[in-house]
Amino acid sequence: MSRTRPRCAAVTTTRRPTSAGRFGAALILAVGALSSCGRDTNPAGTSIATVGESRTPSAGFTAVTVPRAGQLADGTSWTIMVPQVRGGDLQVRAAYNGEVDAIVAKLTSQPSGNGRTIGDGSLGTAERSRTVVGERTLAGVMIVLSSVKQAAYPSTNVETVVLDSLTGEVIDEPFIDPEAAKPVLVGLAAANDPSGRLRDGGFSYSGFASWIPLPEGLHVYVDVPHVLGDYVPVTIPWDKVTGLLKPDVRQVLVG
Repeated sequence: MSRTRPRCAAVTTTRRPTSAGRFGAALILAVGALSSCGRDTNPAGTSIATVGESRTPSAGFTAVTVPRAGQLADGTSWTIMVPQVRGGDLQVRAAYNGEVDAIVAKLTSQPSGNGRTIGDGSLGTAERSRTVVGERTLAGVMIVLSSVKQAAYPSTNVETVVLDSLTGEVIDEPFIDPEAAKPVLVGLAAANDPSGRLRDGGFSYSGFASWIPLPEGLHVYVDVPHVLGDYVPVTIPWDKVTGLLKPDVRQVLVG
């Protein structure tokens, strides 16, 4: 069986934050992080701003994004759109929304000592914070852009979470043998990178940190230096990775 965590019946921002599918660390050249806890002025997320992606509307879940804003005593502030879901099973909905809330707390709540401004980020024109409702999954992506006073440039941070939409369990480790999968995955990521940024090599591998399932394949966010864009999103076709997945996880992600 895959390692999963039970569904959340109640949600608070003090629970352990989870990024989806932490296979290890990341395809890493440089890692920047924002972490910890903070004050959110819209914890309930009552205003629906935009509708996200939905692959199976009949499942009862509707993907939305909601505005959140807050600040810390040191001047750190954030105004971001947060992926959530409406409808569907009450406990699964609470589990998913709670996992995303924990990611928001991690990304916004560490004092910088010099004031930080956090807003919505993007990777190219298509990659923004969103929920993807799959046939058997709820997947969330948070992409934020953080600017610190006197810093040379802003930084992008990506965090993800994936839940089984029938059970509310978080899918953390999808591979049968993560170590054996490493060389295969690094080659597949480079081969399927449409931008070509990974094809020149020169990056080290220690695992994937952020990923979501899409209809066409396993969508991963490869952490790279800022000069290359901070992250390179790559979709690896399912037929290239299904043999690496645990059978129960494969059933949930691929069917």
